[in-house]
Amino acid sequence: MREDMKAQIADAFSRILEKEDIDKITVTRLIEECHVSRQTFYYHFHDIMDVLEWTFKRSTQILVQKSLESEDRMAALKEFSSFVRMNRRKLKRLVESKRWFQIEGMMVDAVKVYLEKMAQSEMSDLGIGYEDMQVMLMFYACGMVGVLFQNIDEKQVNEERLLRQIERIITGKMFPGKQE
Repeated sequence: MREDMKAQIADAFSRILEKEDIDKITVTRLIEECHVSRQTFYYHFHDIMDVLEWTFKRSTQILVQKSLESEDRMAALKEFSSFVRMNRRKLKRLVESKRWFQIEGMMVDAVKVYLEKMAQSEMSDLGIGYEDMQVMLMFYACGMVGVLFQNIDEKQVNEERLLRQIERIITGKMFPGKQE
């Protein structure tokens, strides 16, 4: 039941975010939208940013599951791209927020978790240590979030080409170097 209520609040938040900037979304507005008491809201979340963070985590879990069901890495990247395209309006509102720095950190963390789950499913042993893996995942997550937001307004982006380029970067085929 608890997760259902969290999901109900998060879904209401997502509906509001589709129409309004996150900086204008208040707890009062959110509890009115999902028809719960203030006490119920604060039982489940600390504040609006906590709802956003929980929403990112839930979306990441769903996206990981869909991507893991994909036939190959490119199809998984297409799932990621489709998710971004479907949520473009909400993501654009987040970019324009006064809280952008905090939001960007949440997005990078979500993409890092996504990439980590995908890497774990693809190969049992990548041959690199834990610390190196964490740096690599953070590097790719920051890069993917950066590329995502550089292209969020672009109507002319060749999505297929961009996904192939990202895949070549991730696999080391774009900038192959000597292995040490």
